[in-house]
Amino acid sequence: MTFAENYARFRKPAGRALALFAAVTLFVIMWLTVIDVVTRGVFNISIVGLFEVVEILMGILVFAGVPIITANDGHVSVTLLDNVIPPFWRVVQRVAVNSVCTVILAIFAWRLWDVAGKLAGYNDVTLFLNVPLAPVAYFMAVMTALSVPIQGAYILVPPPEHDDQPESI
Repeated sequence: MTFAENYARFRKPAGRALALFAAVTLFVIMWLTVIDVVTRGVFNISIVGLFEVVEILMGILVFAGVPIITANDGHVSVTLLDNVIPPFWRVVQRVAVNSVCTVILAIFAWRLWDVAGKLAGYNDVTLFLNVPLAPVAYFMAVMTALSVPIQGAYILVPPPEHDDQPESI
């Protein structure tokens, strides 16, 4: 099997697992917010620490989506000159852009891991619920690090073609 076939075989189930995880996280955020709104309206009571929980879950949700977006080549891109550039230079452009993006993601992952280590060293926790912040930061670093080889693979293999229909999960 070629590298592209192995990558394609791994991409779909891994993407589905991460999408399911992100969907469950979003579902939990939604229901916590609904419960908070109802308890505020009916009983005039706010759930203590809910802001912290939602804040942490939002960070988890966003960073769980980074490998999914990277695998589907869903990052923002400007394609104004794509029709003017000759095919050879489009390949050069793809390699250069994906190389720069891979390096940037690697730097982000490294910096997030460094910040997570500092949070763990300080034993930093949230204000009301005392939830440790280091595991969340480590999760963010790992999700960003998972995106590095995915983005790096696009240096060698073109990303999947896009059509007008969104890919089903």
